[in-house]
Amino acid sequence: MELDAGEKLDKTCSSRYEAVLLVAKHARRLNLERVREKPDEEEPEAVEEEEKRPKVIAEAMDNVLQGRVEFERQ
Repeated sequence: MELDAGEKLDKTCSSRYEAVLLVAKHARRLNLERVREKPDEEEPEAVEEEEKRPKVIAEAMDNVLQGRVEFERQ
């Protein structure tokens, strides 16, 4: 049976609060990377590609759920 996102986060993190913080911090890092590589506004195909990308928070949540984000408990 497939686990939903909440159950997967519960298995990944010790609490939902920790999971929310982890996803939020990762989303901030992803957003910074996107801002740094932002395409020129004059190139319509580059802008179109940017619009097709998933939202930062969705990408961050997906990365955490798939175990691509390493973190250390303090």
